[in-house]
Amino acid sequence: MKTILKPLDIFILSLSIVLILVTGFNIYAGPRKESRVFIRGQDKTWIFPLDAEEQIEVPGPLGHTLVEIHEGKAAVISSPCNSQTCVERGHLNRQGQWTACLPNNVFLIIEGESNDLDAIAW
Repeated sequence: MKTILKPLDIFILSLSIVLILVTGFNIYAGPRKESRVFIRGQDKTWIFPLDAEEQIEVPGPLGHTLVEIHEGKAAVISSPCNSQTCVERGHLNRQGQWTACLPNNVFLIIEGESNDLDAIAW
């Protein structure tokens, strides 16, 4: 049995292909937002691009926490807290990574779009 495509079938098929191509282009070839470092202290929030070169002293109830952004990585360098978990966390460089010095009310997170596809999207 021979299948004959009608003009409306051809139109719908063509429209579907165009929509798939446009969507794919917007997702994979569109402009990427750069990653940003959000540092939240007790009374203030700082926002820097991840490629910045900065050292920020964040005041808190225990003293100053030193956060460094260097070579595309952010880290808590020193903190007046007892546990030092935030310092031991090391450098953050990917979207979604975070660390916190809870006793000193300091929170550090990397936000923005990552350039990597994750296993779920693939």
